[in-house]
Amino acid sequence: MNQTWLIVFVGVASVAIVLQLAVLWAFYKAATHSSQQMQQTVVRLEQKTDPILTTAQAILEDAQPKIREITSNLAEATAIARAQVSQVADTTSEIVERARLQAARLDELIHSTLEKVENTTDFLQNSVVRPVRRVHAIVQALGAGLSFFRRRSQQKIEEAGDEEEMFI
Repeated sequence: MNQTWLIVFVGVASVAIVLQLAVLWAFYKAATHSSQQMQQTVVRLEQKTDPILTTAQAILEDAQPKIREITSNLAEATAIARAQVSQVADTTSEIVERARLQAARLDELIHSTLEKVENTTDFLQNSVVRPVRRVHAIVQALGAGLSFFRRRSQQKIEEAGDEEEMFI
């Protein structure tokens, strides 16, 4: 009985080993087939991408000096712009300072002129206008006095004429 068991066991093990060998062989065939397909795909991919990569490399090689020149020009333009902005800022500061000084001078000139006009007005008031008013007042007084005397003498002449008429 032991022996039969042993024979059955060896038979089952043999069948299992043969079955494993068949499965492993199928895996091997599937892996080889898959590997061949991958190689064919890689070859096709290389064939299609090689012209694109070559063109891209040529474009980059052609554009590289131009990009360097553009970068250089941009750096130079930036430096010039900074210098110009600096000069404009300096000039603007100078103009503002000059305008401030001119405004201060103008303010002082106006103040000085107004002070002189005021002093001149006071001088004219005291030196010319007051004496002229006094003289005018004296002239008016004299005129009034003379007018009074003229009227008196005219009245006397008229009275004398009236008396003469009465006398005749």
